[in-house]
Formats: sequence, C-alpha cells, structure tokens
Amino acid sequence: MPAPDTASTDFAAAVGARVRELRERRGMSLGALAKATGVGKGTLSELESGRRNPTLATLFAITTALEVPIGAALAPAKPERGEAEPIRGDAIEASLVDRFDDVSAVTELYRVTFKAGREQYSEPHSEGITEHWIVHTGAVELGPLDEPVYLGPGESTSFTADVPHRYRVLSDEDALATLLFRYPGRGAVAAG
Repeated sequence: MPAPDTASTDFAAAVGARVRELRERRGMSLGALAKATGVGKGTLSELESGRRNPTLATLFAITTALEVPIGAALAPAKPERGEAEPIRGDAIEASLVDRFDDVSAVTELYRVTFKAGREQYSEPHSEGITEHWIVHTGAVELGPLDEPVYLGPGESTSFTADVPHRYRVLSDEDALATLLFRYPGRGAVAAG
C-alpha cells in the first residue's frame, strides 16, 4: 500500500481545522452546517478531522453557508514552501496566491489550471461576489449559464457570480488563468 502524500494530508488537516474554527466561531453545529450546505454530516466530520480532502464545490458550499470567503478556509502559498496545494473541482484546480482585506471588500487572487476537455458547473455564490478572469494559455468558456463568454490567451472578463455559472475548456490542452474573487463588505472577516 503506497504511503499517503504528506502535503495532501497536511493540506486536508489544515483546511479541516480552519473549517471547524470558522463553524464554531459562527456558533453553528455540524448538523446545522450540513443542513445549510446539503453536504452530509459524516462528510463534514471527515473533512473537519482532516480525513477527507476538500473539493472546490464542497468548500464553496461551506464558506457560502458560513458567510466567509473561500480563502478563509485556506492559506496562501508561502515563498519558502512554494506553490500552495490546489483545491480541485471537476475541471478546475485553483491555488490561493494571496488575499487582500480592506474595509470595503476581501479580494483573493488564485492561480488556476483548467483541465483539458472538462466542464464544471458552480452553484451561485453569495450576493455581490464577482469573479475577474484573465486567461494566459488555452481557450475556455466561462460565466453565467445564460451568458458565457469565450476567452483565449490574453483575454479577460468579469461577472457577478451570485447566479449559476460554468467553466468549460475548449482547447485540447490545459488552460492557465488568473482568478480574482471580490467579496464586497467582508473586510472584517479574518482569514487566519
């Protein structure tokens, strides 16, 4: 049996501890969080204990229910450690690069890889959250289900992500992009 990946195990444990801390800070029980997210109580328990790797969809559901930015459950990359562990979805791998807090908003910067030939749907995020994208390589289609846009290298777009939206890779190779999330009115939320 292969040895567990230490970086992945450390990542799962760190995210689980942050999720538990954020939930307890909100005064929410595990059962209440399960009900609010539609994620099973057993799954949440395994995630909080570090026995389950978080997915992008699960983390979005949890952080939306807890009314915090997704990055509140993550730690940005540290120069001495190199690249941050990515959060994985059906088509996307995203690594938190940095987080900026001010009184009007929390802004999070992500390095994103879109996996070739894949598509991913996203449930609405909290009201007013915007996604700002710049594609560096490859071709993607992304945005609200009723108004997706095509982006190639060097192209950018923004949309309010409080509606169902999707991401689809149009090229035969992985696409690389930068994502900036802006959470208005969340400047008081601490990440660490």
